[in-house]
Amino acid sequence: MNKNILFSIVVVIASILIIAFAMTTYRYYQAIHSDDPISPYLAVEQGKATITRGKIAIDMMTPESYEVAEGDIIITRADSLAVVNWPDHSMTRLGSNSRLTIERMRVADDYSKIELVASLESGKVWSNIVRTLYPESRVEFHLPKNGTVAGVRGTVFEINLDANYIHSIDHSVALSNSIGQLVTLMPGDSVSASNILTKIGTKLDTAWITANTLRDSTYMMLRNVELRDTYTRLSHSTGGIFDLWDRFVRWILSFFSGFDAIRTLSVISSGNISDIGGLSQATVMRWYQSFQSTDFVQERDQFRGVIISLRDQFTGGDQIIESLTRGAMWDMMSASGAPLQNSKGLLDTYAKKTGTTLDSLISGARSIDASKITEGGRAIYDRLMR
Repeated sequence: MNKNILFSIVVVIASILIIAFAMTTYRYYQAIHSDDPISPYLAVEQGKATITRGKIAIDMMTPESYEVAEGDIIITRADSLAVVNWPDHSMTRLGSNSRLTIERMRVADDYSKIELVASLESGKVWSNIVRTLYPESRVEFHLPKNGTVAGVRGTVFEINLDANYIHSIDHSVALSNSIGQLVTLMPGDSVSASNILTKIGTKLDTAWITANTLRDSTYMMLRNVELRDTYTRLSHSTGGIFDLWDRFVRWILSFFSGFDAIRTLSVISSGNISDIGGLSQATVMRWYQSFQSTDFVQERDQFRGVIISLRDQFTGGDQIIESLTRGAMWDMMSASGAPLQNSKGLLDTYAKKTGTTLDSLISGARSIDASKITEGGRAIYDRLMR
């Protein structure tokens, strides 16, 4: 009898531990995959829209959503607003009477390669591209009527064919026209959509800009809350009474490649570079891609330090450093006073290569006003930001 009772107690305790382990593991699994690529879709937020797929027309109205694919043509009606949610969690809003064709839409699972190409034939769009793009990646918006191509790398921008302008909101936009002339828009810059060599500073659609700025604030606030929760969960033990259990589960999961993110983010968070040996390039770069927002400036700097230390072990290390330098420029511009030592080191190296100084790079970039940047300095920015 006593043996049966003891056996029952052991079974109950073992069951509780197994269930607790499964639940803890699942929470980590959810966190690791919370920012994975999604199935792209169109959501109608106001009015009506149509997805044309070959000979099929899919009519939609608020608040419907539907998956989109390459080759789809999206048409919005009068007084309508629809949002393309891209696989990498970026988004493009279409205003009234807009027509957008999705030409190409490919995103690697680790975000190492992103290809989003669309053509805007009429109307207006506002895009928030949330990833930093590596050299082989591209996000392009083509304007067939004007022969203009707008290329971006982690940028908020708008194209308004109704009011005939292209406007960079945050970061840079690289423009080219049908005869190969190039223009780089810095934040706040705007040019004519029909002639990218013509700068404009007035006649912007302020109502459209204000509405989208507010929507972006909400969108990024929610995204940042989710990412902060993910970062905290993966990089730290829970603390308190459950700390020992949490450490035990993390130790067990460290033996499985599917949970590499736990060790990677723990190393990034601790700043202990001596622990970086054996970190996976795919995991490091995938999570660096996830934390591309103003709330993670310091974390990105820590990532850069780890990646710089591992550059000789990484495939395409020089190209990766080029992308890191571009990101470091923007962070140094926006995070005045933050101790971004790794970013500073990258820009120091870049400044020496281009015959300038770090102070002149940053002060010129922060001025935003292109007229205050020397011709040589502008060439440096153009080369770095493209």
